[in-house]
Amino acid sequence: MNLRRLIGLSGVLSYLTVPASLAAQVGGGVELFGALINSSPVTRNFGGLSLSVGTPYIGIRGSGGMGVSSPTIQSYETQGITNLVWATNADLILGPVNAGLSEGFMPYAFAGIGMESAAEPVNFTDVIRTWSYGGGLQLALGRMLSVNGEVRSRHLAAPATNADSQFVRGLEYRVGIGLHFGGARQRSSSPIYSRRTSSSDTPPRAPRPSRPATRTTWPVSTTSASGAARRVVSTGEQYIGTPYRYGGTSPRTGFDCSGFVQYVYGQQGVNLPRTSRQMAGSGIAVNPSRRSLEVGDLMLFSQGGRISHVAIYAGNGRFIHSSSSGNGVRYDDLDTRRGKWFAEHMVAARRVTGDGRILVNAYTGVNAFTGESLIAFDQLDPPDSAPPPSR
Repeated sequence: MNLRRLIGLSGVLSYLTVPASLAAQVGGGVELFGALINSSPVTRNFGGLSLSVGTPYIGIRGSGGMGVSSPTIQSYETQGITNLVWATNADLILGPVNAGLSEGFMPYAFAGIGMESAAEPVNFTDVIRTWSYGGGLQLALGRMLSVNGEVRSRHLAAPATNADSQFVRGLEYRVGIGLHFGGARQRSSSPIYSRRTSSSDTPPRAPRPSRPATRTTWPVSTTSASGAARRVVSTGEQYIGTPYRYGGTSPRTGFDCSGFVQYVYGQQGVNLPRTSRQMAGSGIAVNPSRRSLEVGDLMLFSQGGRISHVAIYAGNGRFIHSSSSGNGVRYDDLDTRRGKWFAEHMVAARRVTGDGRILVNAYTGVNAFTGESLIAFDQLDPPDSAPPPSR
């Protein structure tokens, strides 16, 4: 078997990973490590590289390394053999290795399969097939770097060759330094494993009303709804950096555009429809121009001939939204190159008002003036096609 294929096997397995619907949550890392297997009659020392990829708390890791073996007994004969050895592994990891980093310890466990050379390899490609399991501890050094230590217990997977009789039994100790990347890194650190345990690490939940009558189903026009429109920008600002997720409605897993708008208005006790197209079909129409917009107004954008994106106007040409092209919740400005794309695609605007007129019956969902029903749910909002933010 070609040695290059053996060492590359784990890396190939690492990229047969997660469904496309979880793409926004994927994180990964590269680690340089050193390993020691100290057992009689041979000690092995390795150095190598590992690649990991996956969603928070579950992932796949491939690793490969090369090193040397040396006898631990003086009289042990090594004549006629090479002391150059290698090993490769493909592991399933359970734990926060692909979660957002913080200044804290994060334990994890793993299990997998692998291949390694014999303890006394007459041929460099003498192969021993193994399975293994173990655990480790990751210490984060900021948001991208970590120091890792782990212990692995390795076992024969299918003893069938002469090389298998030279399997080195013993625990493998490994230390490394990792560089991490991916969408999950942009979120705040995990309050479970971090030393920072203040309540600010956990996004607030929408308040639960004591009685259904205390909530407003938009776009019922009430004084409380008008106040919510003024407060909603500062509420949404708390979630800047939350990653974009198609169909997402939670700060813990990510938002799509309408999921974000619905959530932050919900924090103020106002229930909005689920999608941008539904939001565009009800409420008080506002001229979709910068001069006409007020803080808290809903800005609606069209792609492919239909409304498919929504944002909240924040004043002075700025707006806040969850954007796939912007990697999550962020501010954008109509005066920038990226903002001009949104200005060109804005086709409607709606307002939560306080003038006392009830436009939609909260129980029947019928427009009070036209008698027509609100637009029914048909599909979730797709990702936007705006140019990426300038670096």
